[in-house]
Amino acid sequence: MNITLFNRNYWARRFGEQREIRGYITTGRRDFIVSLNVHPSGTDRQQANDEGERRIKRLEAHGTDELVAADQDTETKGDLLYYHGYWYECVNAQLWDHTVLNHINYSFVIVPDDAHGTIDLDDPPRRDPNKMRRGEGLFTVDGQLKVPAGDKPGFVMIPAGSGLTIEPDGSLALDSATADEIRRAYGEGVP
Repeated sequence: MNITLFNRNYWARRFGEQREIRGYITTGRRDFIVSLNVHPSGTDRQQANDEGERRIKRLEAHGTDELVAADQDTETKGDLLYYHGYWYECVNAQLWDHTVLNHINYSFVIVPDDAHGTIDLDDPPRRDPNKMRRGEGLFTVDGQLKVPAGDKPGFVMIPAGSGLTIEPDGSLALDSATADEIRRAYGEGVP
């Protein structure tokens, strides 16, 4: 039972398993809403970067949402938290169940700016998470695209020779040469 009186809704981003497709390492992602009590880490000192900008480098939070913490041993990427215009990666999530007010304590570190242009920082959510329900986001839990009313999906850039094409209805599909190649390799059982 976490006391949610001081919690707010925040955007979180979770990544899927990395897969190699035609020589490219790819991973999916989904943005969703979590309810947390977030505050700067007691050990954090705001130091100015080269541009003179001061940023919080570490955050602590508590709540009951299960977030994935980064793990070098298993090469697991931690969930990201969007806080005041910056992404922070979850590096620790510990269950505190020693009292009736059990909850999970989280630790986050800021994602470096030099990662700009990666899937980590691209296209942060623009909608106010406090006007939406927990778990609601652009992608549902089962991974199906869910576009809120009035919003339009973004665009997709397809590299030449990737084997992909855009169908007339806007869906992404294998081009005919790639589909034929897959059928030859795996048989006609592949659609």
